[in-house]
Amino acid sequence: MSDGPEIFVTLSTFSREAPTPNLALEASGYSFKVNESGRRIRPEEVLEQVPGVMGLIAGVEPYKRETLSALPNLKAISRCGVGIDAIDLDAAKDLGIAVLNTPQPPIDAVAELTLTFILALLRDLPALSDSTHKGEWKRRTGRILGGRTVGLIGLGRIGRRTLELLRPFGVRIVAVDPAADATWAAENGIELTDLDGVLSQAEIVSIHTAGGSGLRLGAREFGIMPPGAYLINTARGEVVDDVALRAALDSGHLAGAALDVFPEEPYHGALLGCERVIATPHQATLTLETRVAMELEAVNNLVSLLDLQ
Repeated sequence: MSDGPEIFVTLSTFSREAPTPNLALEASGYSFKVNESGRRIRPEEVLEQVPGVMGLIAGVEPYKRETLSALPNLKAISRCGVGIDAIDLDAAKDLGIAVLNTPQPPIDAVAELTLTFILALLRDLPALSDSTHKGEWKRRTGRILGGRTVGLIGLGRIGRRTLELLRPFGVRIVAVDPAADATWAAENGIELTDLDGVLSQAEIVSIHTAGGSGLRLGAREFGIMPPGAYLINTARGEVVDDVALRAALDSGHLAGAALDVFPEEPYHGALLGCERVIATPHQATLTLETRVAMELEAVNNLVSLLDLQ
């Protein structure tokens, strides 16, 4: 038994959408505390507030070796979401700390936002809405999605779901994924190629790679893309060189980009103020249904593991 709360929920928005996750924690029998700061917690605050904690229900805040080593009773980190690349997995393994995540609930939400981004860019919806609100009546010629070549970088759960949403539009799909099943790809009408092959052919490139993939798109990669192409990133902020992307947009080589993730967050970088960019604050999974499902699964994952200790 640890001193203080046995479980700490770092999510500042925990149970905001529905009481179900909080009720599940109450029913677990474990003592717990929730981050009430209204913002993303810092690792040093975890050490200050709950030094004896046994389990963390965590967001995207980083957990380096020094932080994990300073939590001697910690048995598990249950990530509310998919990505666990902010956690030092080698250190967690060395210290006997289990790392859990919730990969299933976010799939639809992220894939749907990806499709929304694509359609909004093709029709220039943000600029049209902004000018109309200003009392202007400036119509713009857009593009339809049907017949376009879409490139998917990554064919994991979200990449595959994005493919399913795109299929009714009659698009051509080219993709790259080192673990891709060639038979499955052929059966689903996907043309597998390498990264340069995707970039050089696709009019719309959507990133769905996992953390730690080593992918980095910069000036060379943007130069390979066809003139007038679009870039979508709902995966990992660090894979896109934002300065190089801004240059490609300002030059007119790329027509637009939509990003939900950034190299550092909150974001104050080179892409701000660029009218060719749709930028959202890392909220792809922020639908009511998804948040409740992820939070509840994160609670159940952690409680199940602690019950086995």
